[in-house]
Amino acid sequence: MPPQLRFAPRFLALAALAFTAAFFVAPLWRNAVLAVAIAALVLAPLPRDSRGIVFAVMVGLATGIASVNLFAVSIFQGPVTREFGWSQRSYALVLTIGTIVTVLSSVAIGHLFDRHGVRRFAIISIVLFALALMSLYFLTGNLWHFYAVFALVPIIGAGTSSIAYSRVIARWFDKRRGQAFGAALAGIGIGGAVISSLTQFLINEVGWRSAYVGLGALSLVVTLPIVLWLLHDTPDARGLAVDGEAAPQTTQVTDPGRALIGFTASQTLQQRRFWLMLAAFVALAFAIGGVMLQLVPILRARGITANEAAATQGALGLSLIVGRAFAGMLMDRLFAPHVAAAILLCPIVGVGLLASGATGTSAQLGAVLLGLAAGAELDVVAYLITRYFGTRAYATIYGWMYAGWTLGSGTAPYFTALAFDRSGSHGAILWLYVALFAISALMIARLGRYPDLARPAPLAATH
Repeated sequence: MPPQLRFAPRFLALAALAFTAAFFVAPLWRNAVLAVAIAALVLAPLPRDSRGIVFAVMVGLATGIASVNLFAVSIFQGPVTREFGWSQRSYALVLTIGTIVTVLSSVAIGHLFDRHGVRRFAIISIVLFALALMSLYFLTGNLWHFYAVFALVPIIGAGTSSIAYSRVIARWFDKRRGQAFGAALAGIGIGGAVISSLTQFLINEVGWRSAYVGLGALSLVVTLPIVLWLLHDTPDARGLAVDGEAAPQTTQVTDPGRALIGFTASQTLQQRRFWLMLAAFVALAFAIGGVMLQLVPILRARGITANEAAATQGALGLSLIVGRAFAGMLMDRLFAPHVAAAILLCPIVGVGLLASGATGTSAQLGAVLLGLAAGAELDVVAYLITRYFGTRAYATIYGWMYAGWTLGSGTAPYFTALAFDRSGSHGAILWLYVALFAISALMIARLGRYPDLARPAPLAATH
């Protein structure tokens, strides 16, 4: 039976207050304030004792490696390339280099988290990632200096990634897992709204070098204390059972161990549906990354101002939050592959608008529709792993999916920039991405019914 949704009044009040305040702040900050309102809204229906862990993951992801790569790197592209005379293609290659490192390391990193937990690695990564960002204050015109920093970041910042944080949520929740994934992983969308506004503001006021320092300081001053206070690998560390419920008083707390069901990593790799899922998400990530990570250059090429482009990217970040939370709640109640396939209709329309040359309000609508899918689908990845393969080797399996996702999303921006450098237009490549969204939807819809993970079927009988 699906869990009931009961909204905490104080969180609803905070959401209403932030939503009202958004209309009285400068346009550049409006999306950031709206992100606070949405964050309060998605936290409101969670059980009281589970909100802390979800909030910690939300903040960690908002300021972590994914948010910076998705939303800050493209905003820095204009001022950095102008100062050093780099081409768009040369700059975009930095994400490809980071992608290669991530693809090669994700499975091993996931296995490390499965064996030793996440908390200690998250704390170390927050500090090292912040220092790496701050070091870019001293960036030189040598492209290899730039590439070297972003090649190192996927390793030292792995504890700030969704591989780490989603494992925590998988261990904390069961019946409310979709809802919790949706709320926690919405942190990347919150990062989209807040990081976009903050980055553009800092670049405008103090220049791009000091802006990198500001982003690093944000992690040290805000994220690190919250993670130290609230992040725990399993609910038994807080004397709780799964889903934030009170632990039985007659026995020791053992619910987290009870959550370790399903297939081992080697058993999972022998299943056809694993490879079908991986292929679907690689194609989907390529389409999403090709547009989302190059959204600002795509809009700037059409004559849209830097502030308007940052605001449009901020709107995409808001839709990430909504898409993630909405999809999570739906997956607790409906068959997740069908939910995912239906949501992919949004980017087919949204990227179709951008491919047709949309600007202004139409471009913002296209970005919002893309964000709904981008938010929902990463949530879907995390959720489907637990329902098809279980939690026994969750981080290792997620590492495979994350490597595939990163391979697609990290290489696509290079091809988007290459297409523009060669043709002077983004139109043709955007239509290719529309086709990939449709193909991904069909593949996800064919994953089949969930197995009984309490009694895994023989591999020959699995789909």
